[in-house]
Amino acid sequence: MKIPEAFFHPHFYSDQSTISIKNFRIEDTVEIPFKYDIAYYQGAAPHQLPWEMTSDSIPLILNKWKEKETHLNNLHEGRNRKEAREQIILPIAWFLQLLFWINGQPVRCLTDWKKESKKLKWKPINVDERLEFVIKKPEMYHAFIQLQQLYTESAKLFYKMKALEQK
Repeated sequence: MKIPEAFFHPHFYSDQSTISIKNFRIEDTVEIPFKYDIAYYQGAAPHQLPWEMTSDSIPLILNKWKEKETHLNNLHEGRNRKEAREQIILPIAWFLQLLFWINGQPVRCLTDWKKESKKLKWKPINVDERLEFVIKKPEMYHAFIQLQQLYTESAKLFYKMKALEQK
């Protein structure tokens, strides 16, 4: 399937990109960014959607982030900015998914994600400006630190939200 224009972003997909939406696995949420979101808007999504089953999808993203975080930290310690830039792109995509999914909705578009994120209830303070910095300068150590903080704050929000749901 061709990627819809709303999901074109230099870090993730271009007008030449395609993804397969024949089979869906929970692991796809971290292996093929925005697969479920794209399939949803194309009318080809499976019955179980990650933003409806956040007890499975969000911990998976947070665990993958923890694995990647250590590797990214080592790259920055070694001052390997080029490799750090390549390795941080997927965690940025994961974070965008996490941001929308904890609010019970799919990512609508990458071309105007900031406008969409303004409508979200559960999000870190100043997420738009902070994430924009990370996206614009992904190779910078400060972008990595900012992404770390966004993940930490979002995880706290997610578990707070889950606790409130159980009351």
